[in-house]
Amino acid sequence: MTLTKLTFMPYDATMEEGVRQLFLEYPHKDYQLRVMGASKYRMAQYLHSTLSEPGMQTICLRDNGSLVGLIALQFLPWMSEHFGLRMFAIRHLLARSVGPLVLSRLLRFIKEELGEVDFLDCRIAVDDIFAAHALEVCGFRYVGTEIFAGKRLSISDQIEISPTVDVSCCEHRDRDEILEIAEEGHVYNRFMNDPLIESHAARSLYRRLLEKCFDHPQFDVLVAKSDDHVQGFIVAKTNLNFGHIVGVGCGSLDFIGVRPEIRQRGVGSTLNRVALAQMAQNGLEYAGVRTLANNYAAMRNCFCTGFAVTSSSLHFHAWIRRARVSARRKLTRIEPNSPDRLKSPLRYKSAGNQAPEQETNQRRSCQNVAFYCRQPESSGASS
Repeated sequence: MTLTKLTFMPYDATMEEGVRQLFLEYPHKDYQLRVMGASKYRMAQYLHSTLSEPGMQTICLRDNGSLVGLIALQFLPWMSEHFGLRMFAIRHLLARSVGPLVLSRLLRFIKEELGEVDFLDCRIAVDDIFAAHALEVCGFRYVGTEIFAGKRLSISDQIEISPTVDVSCCEHRDRDEILEIAEEGHVYNRFMNDPLIESHAARSLYRRLLEKCFDHPQFDVLVAKSDDHVQGFIVAKTNLNFGHIVGVGCGSLDFIGVRPEIRQRGVGSTLNRVALAQMAQNGLEYAGVRTLANNYAAMRNCFCTGFAVTSSSLHFHAWIRRARVSARRKLTRIEPNSPDRLKSPLRYKSAGNQAPEQETNQRRSCQNVAFYCRQPESSGASS
């Protein structure tokens, strides 16, 4: 491939068939699909459907008129508010080429042309070597490896429950104890491995994630109690849209936490088994779980309850503006008619970080991301 006549353009319906073919040609998750019992064609349909999700912006690369690559970003609004950065996840990074060149071109376009991006998170299959090379060339930092495990569900599976553990649905009065366990014990997240993020901001991330799960209809929260105190919890999710498109009823175990002083006593495995039994009774056929590769206790717990590894992924971070995050910053929405809104998508309001009044004529590929600016809290913290 010579890449003699490159064209970057936003995704539109005329590219639908070519984009679907890119998903079908992706070779790095086939074993996971076989274990799940899902066809690759249906998975490609699901992945294609994600391009129209809120906050998603997709850019395609053509070479002499032929589609050769795609990158899709998704804005992370509440995580941006938590860390005080405009954060995006790279949901898809695909190329029809041998080598990292096309992938590098797509990544460089995002970093150089999209002024609204402060921080990028990217997850790739561990055997996608060309993507790893492209991320390294473009200045991304490796922050961890995730293990994906799966298990087929059956309503006839026997549940082994520790006689000293009482498992029940979470009540409102249990929430404070759950959040306490989460903040104390959940040190296995990729943000803890990023030296540009302070540890207290990373540790509090799971607490905020759990707060969003309590009242969300897709999540079920179970607690293990003794003497009327919460000793552990588990959060299970039903992936309705995914299951509908792929044709396999799927759920996932998203969070589990046990007080450090009672670990290795069967509380975690009991919570796993009860959550899986509840999923099976609700008609789900498959459950997935993911954890960082260095969380050996969590992997042991999964293996004890019948999970098997189906794939693994590498996580990378990139900072477009190298600000050390030491305190949360508020993001204030700029309304369309506000005088603070410039022709460019974003403008800083933080002291000592003023954006130029005029932007160069860079091509903006997405119109559906909310406009935010950073504003320091009353403590006067600066980036």
